[in-house]
Amino acid sequence: MGVFVLKILVGFGLAWLYTDHYTNRRTGDAFRFFDDAQIMYSSLDDGIAPYAKLVSGIGIQEDSVALSYYYRMTHLERPFYQGFFNDNATIIRLNAVVMLASRGHYHVHTVFWCFFSIIGLTALTRLLLSFFPRKKWGIICAVFLLPTVLFWGSGVLKEPILIMGLGLFLEGFFKWWRGEPSTKFAVFTTILGFIILLYTKGYVLQCMMPALIGLSLFNFIGKKKFWLTFATPHLLVVALIFIGPHISDGLKVAELMNLKQEAFYNVAEASQSGSITELPSIDSNLSVILNLPEANFITYFSPRPWEWTKVIFIPPALENLALVFCILIMIWNFKLPPKFQWAMIAFSLSFVIVLGGLTGQVVPVVGAIVRYKLPSLIFLFVVIFAFTDEALLVRRLPILKRILK
Repeated sequence: MGVFVLKILVGFGLAWLYTDHYTNRRTGDAFRFFDDAQIMYSSLDDGIAPYAKLVSGIGIQEDSVALSYYYRMTHLERPFYQGFFNDNATIIRLNAVVMLASRGHYHVHTVFWCFFSIIGLTALTRLLLSFFPRKKWGIICAVFLLPTVLFWGSGVLKEPILIMGLGLFLEGFFKWWRGEPSTKFAVFTTILGFIILLYTKGYVLQCMMPALIGLSLFNFIGKKKFWLTFATPHLLVVALIFIGPHISDGLKVAELMNLKQEAFYNVAEASQSGSITELPSIDSNLSVILNLPEANFITYFSPRPWEWTKVIFIPPALENLALVFCILIMIWNFKLPPKFQWAMIAFSLSFVIVLGGLTGQVVPVVGAIVRYKLPSLIFLFVVIFAFTDEALLVRRLPILKRILK
């Protein structure tokens, strides 16, 4: 309950920040989707039919009333094609549905969105503690208290919905992977989590796929040679980057990533963003692979302390300093984890590298990078804690024994 109240307070603070400091409602995610949802909700003045068509996306073009509201909304369609599913529509329509209860009061939505986030974070905590039962406080900090997760996961944004989908889906997947019995409700929540990920942030699901397929193969072929089995789909993805363009236009990975990068630059220039960072160029299929180290560095260490050009960058910059500190602590107290934890560690490493590699090659805006890395950032800290010998650390720093009681 304490974390839920904290999230609500942070959500109120986020709304205040976007009201008093970042006042352009057409560019700030905290309000622009909500404002479009209000237009969609107001269609109820002309009856349930236009509203139902706008929320479902079905039959809008055949209904002149629904179409008139559709044209008034500014973010239901994107101005620049990015080669990926338009997730703006999902958040706008969900806001319009919640308005049936909120009647358009913004902070009621904040409470709803914090609740959605808590569902996912709680599911993630249960899952991670089942693998790392002795890392309780590290897991709690990684899941609930990282500034990026706490701040962006508490507003009326896409991130709380993403977190809910991520937690529900991964908890269900790993229950299946370990052969644990599942109720009908558990199956339902797993499918629901998958659908939420697909329609909210489909790229997150894509970034998890090599790891999920690798773990599934390990189950199906007899549970032998874990690392060889797990690596197989990753090697196939690398091969697909080179072979795919000869099979289908939809498999031109480098071209699609370059298209996404250009779209982000277009948006940044149109909104006059002051936090653009230089990305490695994507000029060939091979560059997608060679750029991975630099791209991951950009993703997980942006913004740096000397890039505190905006107040909103201070928490993530301090978080990056904490990341460096945790890595040094891990090196100082390094220990290989037991075998039963390696499945989660392998999944986490894959997810961190793939999502970091994608973000660091296509997202040139520092503020956006912070939000795009949110789901994998949790797992980056989990990996660091997994390789840290907490018993040795406590022996070296006895004061921690009192703190962690």
